[in-house]
Amino acid sequence: MLNLLQKNCRCSVTLRNYFATYPVIARMQNKVIIKHEENDSRFTFSFIYSFKNNSPGRQFNLCRELEESSVQFVQRLQTNVSKVITKHHKKKKDEDQKVCARFYSDKDRFVFEDIETAKDLIYFPGIKMNLNGTDYDLVINPPLVEEVKIAEPILSTTFVYPFKLQAKFTDSQKFEWFVSKEPREKNRIVSESKKIRTESLSESDWKKRGEGFLFVPETEDIGGRLRLDVTPMCQEVTGDTTTALSTTLVEAGPDASATMSRQLWTREFRKHPYVRVMSYNILADLYADSDFSRTELFPHCPPFALEFQYRVRLIVNELVNFKADVICIQENDRKVFNYDLYPVLTHLGYEGEFNKKGGKVDEGLSVFFRKDRFVKLESKGVVLSENLQEPRFSHIWEKIKTNEALVERMVKRTTAIHVVTLQSKDDPSKFLVVGNTHLYYKPDADHVRLLQVDMCLTELQLQRKEILKRYPDAQIGILLCGDFNSTPPFGVLKYCTEGKIEADYPDWSSSPGEEVKELTLQHSFSLGSACGTPKYTNYTLGFKDCLDYIFYDKSAFYVEQVIPMPTEEELALNAALPNVSFPSDHISILADLKWL
Repeated sequence: MLNLLQKNCRCSVTLRNYFATYPVIARMQNKVIIKHEENDSRFTFSFIYSFKNNSPGRQFNLCRELEESSVQFVQRLQTNVSKVITKHHKKKKDEDQKVCARFYSDKDRFVFEDIETAKDLIYFPGIKMNLNGTDYDLVINPPLVEEVKIAEPILSTTFVYPFKLQAKFTDSQKFEWFVSKEPREKNRIVSESKKIRTESLSESDWKKRGEGFLFVPETEDIGGRLRLDVTPMCQEVTGDTTTALSTTLVEAGPDASATMSRQLWTREFRKHPYVRVMSYNILADLYADSDFSRTELFPHCPPFALEFQYRVRLIVNELVNFKADVICIQENDRKVFNYDLYPVLTHLGYEGEFNKKGGKVDEGLSVFFRKDRFVKLESKGVVLSENLQEPRFSHIWEKIKTNEALVERMVKRTTAIHVVTLQSKDDPSKFLVVGNTHLYYKPDADHVRLLQVDMCLTELQLQRKEILKRYPDAQIGILLCGDFNSTPPFGVLKYCTEGKIEADYPDWSSSPGEEVKELTLQHSFSLGSACGTPKYTNYTLGFKDCLDYIFYDKSAFYVEQVIPMPTEEELALNAALPNVSFPSDHISILADLKWL
């Protein structure tokens, strides 16, 4: 059974070194918890021992080599415990006490003198330990929660969830949410690093409010402190419960009526043959968290509402409640992807990938899709500037290579496209090639954006050809989503939807000295803009217009429904975006497509 557990319970997530933490033992006080991963030469040995009257006991931890002799291991164990007991008794001027650790087994013939190493000892069938009269079962690799926090700030009517959850040897966890009852307890500061022992909490002080990975505090919870109990499990084995307390109290959430009114159209997930697609520039923290952003770009927005911890609460609410089948995100900080979006959405049945853009910034593109609707065949990221001279882009390179100013501008760009190829589970003959991008933003760069979008379309065309080689009868739908930084009626929209840009198109001359000459672009797709051209998808003090699009393959889909955009009155209520109710300077766009 032990080996089976070790084999089947490796689906846990942990980002820290194996020996960085010892387990916090709460309810498993009659057990020694041993952590040992396959092919690791060391193990940890943790247990609770009480040497004081009426004391819950103290946790002892050792980290030892497997090949250490069994005699030396037991001596080290006894010495560690003896030091603590001796120190305690010296304070009371009591005589030193001896510590005796004895190992035995009820299942097999056990002779300690025959046990050569610590590994032989801890892996002996049915092994137990008696320490000064206290008996312990030895348990190797039980389900463990090594770290968990609560995502904060905590806002009413807004999702809260475990943050930086690190679990080992587990295939599932049980999450239980509680809110404190007494106002006196609510105002006490809780240290973020303090580890809470379950037995130290009085159940009468807490009201259980829910179970599950996600929890939504209600208005009645405002002013209370949250508690989260996480119990790890692996098959039939239940591990020790780990408790986290919020360091802040539940606050009143913002007025989200504008977003909630949009979500009246997305109360249920769509089923085949429909596909709901969402595109959203969520405003990377590195662009919002600066003095320039606070004083020049977004001076209307209260500083707390620019902090990513606040904004991500609202972003998660949107991503969850819009119930999209495919989600394309731009300006996704890696930390937000790793600690917020990925954990939440994967628990809700999505699969997702992050693709860093070029350069040194740690933000990029991410694509999520519902695993019950699609299976991922391929995923790749292409930084356009790094591939400009590749043969597939020779039609561009040959026309611009002698224009030094333009070439320099192109190669300095960090723009990327993330291409994900999906196969429908409902109809395996149908495939979806999803492109997600964020084009260059400068106002005088319409020519650069035309070149970039053609490179994106080229990548999608090549991927389509590859699928047809492997699946000749495939029906392939193309999606190109993103923040294109191009307003109607400029070239990006015209090119994507009409399929051709002539060599004399005005956008080629948008920047003096960088003119693109004698280049006609053409692609073979039949694309439409699923959401049309909304009046606003970006709404700031200095700029208000349409920049975001979901381009879809008209030969594979038709648009069944477009999720309504917020009204101009709703957008202007707090002057501009972002604000306390809208977490980004962009507005998410969504459309329901139907396979033909």
